[in-house]
Amino acid sequence: MLCRDSKTLLTFIGGTFAGTLSQDEHGLRSFRYEGGYSGVPLSLSMPISNKVYRGRVVDAYLLGLLPDDERVRREAGRRFGVSGNDPYALLSYMGLDCPGAVQFLRPEEEELLRRPEELRLLTDHEIAERLRPASRRQEDTWLRYEERWSLGGNQSKFALRQQGGKWYECHGAAASTHIFKPGIEGMRLEALDEYVTMKVANACGIPSEHVEYLLFDGVPAIVCTRYDREVTHEGVRRIHQEDFCQALSYTPDMKYAEDGGPSTPDALALLGRTSDATQSVETFAAMLFFNYLLGAPDAHAKNYSLLHVENRGCLLAPLYDVASGLPYRLTDGRVLRMAMSIGGENRLGFVIGKHVTRFARTAGIDRERCLNLMANLCERIPKGTESVLEEEIARGIPDIGELAERLLPKVRAHCDRTLQML
Repeated sequence: MLCRDSKTLLTFIGGTFAGTLSQDEHGLRSFRYEGGYSGVPLSLSMPISNKVYRGRVVDAYLLGLLPDDERVRREAGRRFGVSGNDPYALLSYMGLDCPGAVQFLRPEEEELLRRPEELRLLTDHEIAERLRPASRRQEDTWLRYEERWSLGGNQSKFALRQQGGKWYECHGAAASTHIFKPGIEGMRLEALDEYVTMKVANACGIPSEHVEYLLFDGVPAIVCTRYDREVTHEGVRRIHQEDFCQALSYTPDMKYAEDGGPSTPDALALLGRTSDATQSVETFAAMLFFNYLLGAPDAHAKNYSLLHVENRGCLLAPLYDVASGLPYRLTDGRVLRMAMSIGGENRLGFVIGKHVTRFARTAGIDRERCLNLMANLCERIPKGTESVLEEEIARGIPDIGELAERLLPKVRAHCDRTLQML
């Protein structure tokens, strides 16, 4: 038996022992696959082999499993009595229900995987109390006082299990099924904005995460069904995934292309390594164009992911964490910029036919096919937005009318102008 401060964590993927994560006395982290392991890889950046992976490739993957926001990591570190800047230490306490199918356990805790699942039933009031701190804040505004607003970094979020129509807190090795998000602090109706944006993506045929907008004791939340979980008769099965930053060995602080992080060509090259590269690239093109036409500024490399599926290889994951920036005002007359460019152009309202043509050349997609995809989305998105808003207004969702007034006219104008400029 190793003591609690052991510098070795057992690594399981989909319940199968995959290898060992270690940290030496200098704080340097390494990962090695178990001999004979034949499941999905921990990451495309760490193919299954007998080598020891060290340095940036390991750190980028580990940091990608944790909250982007340093304040959240520090708070978690204080809770567990470890450094919030040490991903190894944090995962030694938080590693049982990570994104994807990976789990990290101290050697003395391996038996946790064999225990019956531990679930605690929550009331709507208890869920509201978790959401409510985000609503005890400064007055929300429609002003975008910051150019960037990372959904992963600035949103509080937590995961629960839905079972039999009820919500449960997961303990031990139990797998969650949904993610709850109250919205970004200081931005009026941001959770509702994200919900509508995701619904529009679905209406336009973009593979996307299933979302709901629910009230718990009057406190709103966007509730996302985890695409990296599958509910079966036997229980909840984890599906392995990683975001583009992890797959390309970029730490979360470099998720933006303008900071030297993954660019659109980098993303396309990565997708060329997937199991169905042609389909993955075309789906990514649709996602990229959708994000541009809805004015979703924060679709950086951490907001695109890959799924590692047994017997199917590596696939592009559904769209997630997308919210339109069109309802919000920028200060000082600045132009809204997208996190990833189209043919080298990332300014909202500046993409024209030559940029789409340049993107098509880089992506290896027929030029006319690419132009038709953009034109088709220009026509479908305003209709889809109007349909989603009408449906939600009919449902009586609070404040939906206010969001509709700020969103729909701008979506129509932006899509019409883009269509004319192709």
